[in-house]
Amino acid sequence: MFGSYGSSGLTPVIHRLAAQLPAGGLAPGSEADSLKPADRFTAKLAKLIARNPGRQPGELAASISDAVRYAFAFDTDDYTECTWLVHRKLKAQGFELEARRNRWENPEYKGIFTRWRDPAHGIGFEVQFHTVASWAAAQQTHDAYVRITDPATPAAERAQLRARQVLAAAAARVPPGCMEIADFRAEQR
Repeated sequence: MFGSYGSSGLTPVIHRLAAQLPAGGLAPGSEADSLKPADRFTAKLAKLIARNPGRQPGELAASISDAVRYAFAFDTDDYTECTWLVHRKLKAQGFELEARRNRWENPEYKGIFTRWRDPAHGIGFEVQFHTVASWAAAQQTHDAYVRITDPATPAAERAQLRARQVLAAAAARVPPGCMEIADFRAEQR
């Protein structure tokens, strides 16, 4: 449940899935960030509590879909096929796709972001799909992203940070066929 590396749980399933891929796999260094840092989780939960005073904190904590997250990276030519393959393998494991957002046309941050649910355990988790170049750009500009999303960051600094992200993301070539991977949102239960 919490990224345990035993033989059961979400992380071992992701590892087995990654080992079965014909190309690519878990993005280099991504496992160090599989669990959202406690300070960022706490800040996100505090915002949710402030916006939803009538809801239970446990329920709100469970709604934070990127508390557990995984990132895959593929060569540009393998990207689309392998992204679909991971989708199929996750579904075959019983996980349910809740949302998908294709950000390849976004000038600041390239990739596909998905939210999944493990219905057996009621756990939500995020899976990101990158090329080697888009993953490198995301890592290079992660500190900028954190500052951009901080409401205390002045607007002028935020604009400079966004320009830095655009410059880094420009190095990531759009994979062939990836725009056919459409955004998706499951119906609310």
